[in-house]
Amino acid sequence: MLKEIIKKGVKRVTTPMIRSQVKAMIGMGAMSETDIVFQTIKNNEQTQKIMVDVGAHHGSSLEPFARKSWTVYAFEPDPENRKYLQRLCERFPKVIIDGRAVSNKSEKNQDFYRSDVSSGISSLHAFHPSHEKAFQVETISLRDLCRHKGISSIDFLKIDTEGHDIFVLEGVPWESISPEIILCEFEDNKTLKLGYNFFDMAEFLLEKGYTLLISEWYPITEYGSKHRWRRFSPYPCELIDKDAWGNIIAVKNKNTYAHLSSVAGTFAKRFS
Repeated sequence: MLKEIIKKGVKRVTTPMIRSQVKAMIGMGAMSETDIVFQTIKNNEQTQKIMVDVGAHHGSSLEPFARKSWTVYAFEPDPENRKYLQRLCERFPKVIIDGRAVSNKSEKNQDFYRSDVSSGISSLHAFHPSHEKAFQVETISLRDLCRHKGISSIDFLKIDTEGHDIFVLEGVPWESISPEIILCEFEDNKTLKLGYNFFDMAEFLLEKGYTLLISEWYPITEYGSKHRWRRFSPYPCELIDKDAWGNIIAVKNKNTYAHLSSVAGTFAKRFS
């Protein structure tokens, strides 16, 4: 109980980026694929830089981009998570926070589930015994988002929806927009019930013309606890463990992929 009170107090007075930097300084840092993406493209010289963060949680992924004055569309349907996100983004006027969930269709009255085990596994479907139906949400497709907001390009699309990532990808207006870099999560133990697996999502991105780097983590032993990173591997590849989880980093430009692979190699040495 006291530990949780302290954790909440620390979250109120610091930002995710500061907490990450402190952990790295004292040897408690963790592998972060979004940090790899940021280090790869932080010096790009576009005038308009756009990130879409689907499943923004408390803002740890978007914060470094927001500090670089990117425009960020941050989707976080869980109101408890959104409180931390809103507090963080008070200083970032170019971050647009949206309480809708993102899927392949724009719909109303979709059941949403929360867990008291971890704030990071809120989802549109129940995959853990601790999940309870909390409320209903509205969903939006990225096709509708881009049309309504006049978005003609996306530099970085980050997806972490606890199992619904492929449906977010299906909602991209592929005929007009191909995000430069996509980061999405895989875990067959969540997604097989929804009709797809790791290979289905990887092949989907491959068919869209992306080059893929797979970040494989050891199987999750308990949600809400610290997880162990395992390796990077270019796709196509097999997973070492069928129960593994991890992230797919999909890159459109070959030169950008080469740079990202180099950055990932540096991170791999640090956390191996």
